[in-house]
Amino acid sequence: MSKPTVAVFGLNGNLGASTLAAFESSTFSDKFQLPILAVTRDASNKTSTDVVKYVQGDIQNGQDALIKELANVDVAISLLGATPDVLGHIEGVLKGIKPKVYIPSQFGIDIPAGSKILPGLLTFKSTHSENVRALGIKVVDISTSLFAGGIWLHQVVGHVGIDSESKSVTYLGSPDTKFSFTTIDDIGKVVVSVASKAFAAPVDFPDTLRVQSGVLTPEEVVKAYEKDNNTKLEVKEIIPKEKVLEESQPFGPRVSMAASSSTT
Repeated sequence: MSKPTVAVFGLNGNLGASTLAAFESSTFSDKFQLPILAVTRDASNKTSTDVVKYVQGDIQNGQDALIKELANVDVAISLLGATPDVLGHIEGVLKGIKPKVYIPSQFGIDIPAGSKILPGLLTFKSTHSENVRALGIKVVDISTSLFAGGIWLHQVVGHVGIDSESKSVTYLGSPDTKFSFTTIDDIGKVVVSVASKAFAAPVDFPDTLRVQSGVLTPEEVVKAYEKDNNTKLEVKEIIPKEKVLEESQPFGPRVSMAASSSTT
């Protein structure tokens, strides 16, 4: 079987380094036609290698030129921050290049499960996937729950109720509620593995994957934060999950955490 060509949008984002590392690894490097194509708005300050070639393009204002650059791409991966506008622009590019497989930036909460608790939560992401499937493209949504590793759950901790400025924590639900997490490194490996396997068997490969590296509780995150920062956090409040859900409009960080904890 031929090896797929791959284009990645957002390689400079939060998941870019781990995804590139996975492509470079001995586990995956022989499964793709290298270099992979990394779409960026400004390639002048980027250095291409034998693994990654930077392609200058604008998904909003330069779609026609970008479609020509990516004409032979088999697998498209988006690591971009997902907003309705960005997803709409991506759809325009995908319609032009018609890759066999697309992995959207759906990482994080299990949207269908979360929507059962909070109707309408991140509906625009689900709509995006369905729009691309309607183009005849295999779409694989990957749910990872909360990110971990690097800054995630170490410095970026507001979504578990930690206020670093006031040195306090507000627990959203029970402090020992278990939630799933996936490390940034594992997400990169999963993305690249899916790119290979979904291309090889698009009909048989599932439309949705739910992955995790492990399970934590908010209390465990707090204790690790206290140890890493040589500090002590005051427990400001423990808000019952039911009350958090009652106050769930509009959706915000509190709600995302409560929904994640409820669906793992």
